[in-house]
Amino acid sequence: MPSVINSVDTTRPVDASKMQLERLEFAGCTLDRYITADNTRPSFLEITGIAAQRSPTCSGLNAGDYRNLAALLNHPNLSQLKILNKVPLPPEIMEHFAHMQCNCLMGVFPEISRVWLAIDSNIYVWAFEHGSDVAYFDGLGETIVSVGLVKPKSGVFQSFVKYLLVLTTTVEIVVLGVTFSSSKSDGSDGFEEIHLVPEPVFVLPTDGVPMMSVKSTAKGRIFMGGKDGCLYEITYQAQLGWFGKHCKKVNHSTSALSFLVPSFLNAALYDEDPIVKIEVDNSRNILYTLSEKGCIEVFDLG
Repeated sequence: MPSVINSVDTTRPVDASKMQLERLEFAGCTLDRYITADNTRPSFLEITGIAAQRSPTCSGLNAGDYRNLAALLNHPNLSQLKILNKVPLPPEIMEHFAHMQCNCLMGVFPEISRVWLAIDSNIYVWAFEHGSDVAYFDGLGETIVSVGLVKPKSGVFQSFVKYLLVLTTTVEIVVLGVTFSSSKSDGSDGFEEIHLVPEPVFVLPTDGVPMMSVKSTAKGRIFMGGKDGCLYEITYQAQLGWFGKHCKKVNHSTSALSFLVPSFLNAALYDEDPIVKIEVDNSRNILYTLSEKGCIEVFDLG
């Protein structure tokens, strides 16, 4: 009679491993089926009609970035924005468009409820709620490249200077004082009549580097993005110090020994990548820059 005490049943482990393999194959087939079905549907770029870019881009700068959602797939319910009011440009500003020669820029200062428009070397600021209260400055000799509004540091200027208006051209950086006649009589937020002080507070040379963007922090620091790809800052103080100027321009993208390398050598070794956008996270004291080629840099403001 044969003994069965030392016999081993090897069929069960084999069956278990085979079942596990079958489960994995079934799961893989299921994933392949869903991936294939997903690929048969049109992509987001195909639905919106936006052509894919070969290099990193900054969205929001081209008209193609703002599609008419109501025209997509014939779904009128896709509309997410609604026009509440339209305010035309003031007639006195429209007259100057006929004399435009070189450049035109436009933006919004929501903190003071104003719109700004730069035509060549002139800048106009007015209230966007009702299209009135137009202030302008025409004391520049070159075309305006970038514009920024700054809440100044406390204790540096007189109390009636509420903001600083930074205007940059290809040759100089001009900082103007912004004042208001009085607050609104009804006690609501905002100001009544705006005034641009005709005499500049600061004037600095660009040293051949146009500033493509201007951004300030909540503490009154002024940063600018250069066409050379460097981050600059305008440092200013209440009065002339013992060892420093009243106002100066600082390059935060170069080292203290960069003056040893000739500028023409830097231009030959490095491709120009202008900074087109600056954003500040005031809660964490972090500054972000975006270059024309899509490079993002992060700076710790301390």
